[in-house]
Amino acid sequence: MQHYKYKLFKSWLIWGLVILVCFFAFQYIVYKAESSSPDTGITTFAESLWYGIVTLAAVGYGDMVPVTVTGKILGSVLILGSIALMGALISQFTNKIRQLMENKRLGFSGTKMKNHCVIIGWDSFAMNVAKWITESGKQVAIVTDNKNDLELIYNKFDEKDVFVLFSDYSNVDNFELLNLEKSSSVFINFKDDSETLVRLLNIKRVHPDLNYIVSLNNSELKDTFQTAGVTFSISNNEVASKLVASYNFEPDVAYFTEDIMSSAIDEFDHDLVEFKVNHKNPYLHKNYFDIFISLKKDYNSVLMGFSRMVDGKFRLFKNPVADMPINENDYLIIMVDGKSKPVLTKLFGEKEGRHHSRL
Repeated sequence: MQHYKYKLFKSWLIWGLVILVCFFAFQYIVYKAESSSPDTGITTFAESLWYGIVTLAAVGYGDMVPVTVTGKILGSVLILGSIALMGALISQFTNKIRQLMENKRLGFSGTKMKNHCVIIGWDSFAMNVAKWITESGKQVAIVTDNKNDLELIYNKFDEKDVFVLFSDYSNVDNFELLNLEKSSSVFINFKDDSETLVRLLNIKRVHPDLNYIVSLNNSELKDTFQTAGVTFSISNNEVASKLVASYNFEPDVAYFTEDIMSSAIDEFDHDLVEFKVNHKNPYLHKNYFDIFISLKKDYNSVLMGFSRMVDGKFRLFKNPVADMPINENDYLIIMVDGKSKPVLTKLFGEKEGRHHSRL
């Protein structure tokens, strides 16, 4: 990209110098032709330059005009040249603006998003994932190799919530435009598990320390992907089959699971969220049971557990012992509704989800 910009600048510089030299040479001829006449107002080379500039700029003050035949012919050429030059400049400017807008639409301008989720591989499943992420207040950067997806994505999502890059999936260098190093997670989503593995390894070669999530068709490949460095691997069939089984013999459990997996927007919606415990959190160093009672009593929310960094990895504590204290940088996992969610966000001084963390 930098090399391309340098070549473009060099090309414009050369053409600019050529035009400048030609202009000076042209005006010198005008000066020589006019200075031989006693009736002319163009008596010096500087006056000839001034006449050429105001003519090219289509200003035409009329303070200086050629009186000789040669001067008038050259002046006519200059007038016609100014029209052509202005047309060319306007055309170039219009094309440049159009190209910049197209590059932005295709994602070639890059993004400065931080703590965003990256989705590589676009389909209906990825669209649903992006929907839940954006509804949770996070931004999403998307990579697709189909231009037709661009308009669909921008029609579906607000532009402030998504960034879309049109790129071949094998061109890992283009992924720098996604600001990967500042992302919170990278979701790799392809229908074929072998393609998912190839894409994962190619990206990990350049960005080894990111949080990688993959969707799998074959749940038996989970160990393979864990070995390859995946943080989370999700089997679509496994999740779907568990829900279907629940609908058959525990329908209320299935309904409840489906409900808390969605985003809490209004008072009757429920959602499972996690909040980081910072040094200002009112529950810092308090025990689990006291926090559980306070959240239910004061905010109608249910503390389900918490996550803590242990030996370099996050460990999930589900329904821990009552007197277990909560430390700074733990993540409280809470079931909230649409009313309590913004209240807790303000109380904790943290947005939901993990930020600036590498698992």
